[in-house]
Amino acid sequence: MIGDVHIRTADGADMGALFSPASAGPAPGIVVLHEIFGRTDFLRTRLDLFNARGYAAMAPDLYHRISPGAAFDYSGDDWARAFDARNRLDDDLAVDDVGASIAALRGRPECTGKIVVVGYCLGGLLAFLSAARNKAEANVCFHGVRLEQRLDVAKAINGPLQIHFAGRDKWAPPEIVGRIKAALPEGGGIEYVDHPGADHGFTREGQPVFDPIATAQAHTAMFEFIHRTLG
Repeated sequence: MIGDVHIRTADGADMGALFSPASAGPAPGIVVLHEIFGRTDFLRTRLDLFNARGYAAMAPDLYHRISPGAAFDYSGDDWARAFDARNRLDDDLAVDDVGASIAALRGRPECTGKIVVVGYCLGGLLAFLSAARNKAEANVCFHGVRLEQRLDVAKAINGPLQIHFAGRDKWAPPEIVGRIKAALPEGGGIEYVDHPGADHGFTREGQPVFDPIATAQAHTAMFEFIHRTLG
């Protein structure tokens, strides 16, 4: 069952988070980082996904300083509101909040202490940045946006990192993907999973961008990576 918890951030703020333990615990933990659309139903389905695979899961409210608890629709006026919230977010402060979330989940009795960070869209970028700044056992980035603007951290990546790219993603077209792969070559804990026919947000069930085949392939790759990394 998904419930609300609170996390004290590095700067003393009170950050809300969704938390759901594994059915049989303690278990490794997944910190799930939301899209620009905030605490949507999709985010809750991610916690369910990880619970079903035997993991405890926590999703911090990365907009807690801007619009606490915000959940934006994928169309209409909410689309613009989501982009406004994202553009007001301090990425570096948000990465500190990810670190606080890692520590909070690691310290819970429902968790074994092993943590994987998984992010989507905005959360994908933060998972990428977290791999350079925080201490998790592994990190997974789904169609992260603006990675090419933060390649300064590439040499500081200090944990296994899996990055998923969607071939039809207008926010990360092939030339940008090429720049990222050149700056952060595969190997040494870095791996890429390409989904040529998929679009941005392709794991989002119930939306036009949903691609069931790419989603199944992505989940297979992700869980194999997590299992291999955690041992």
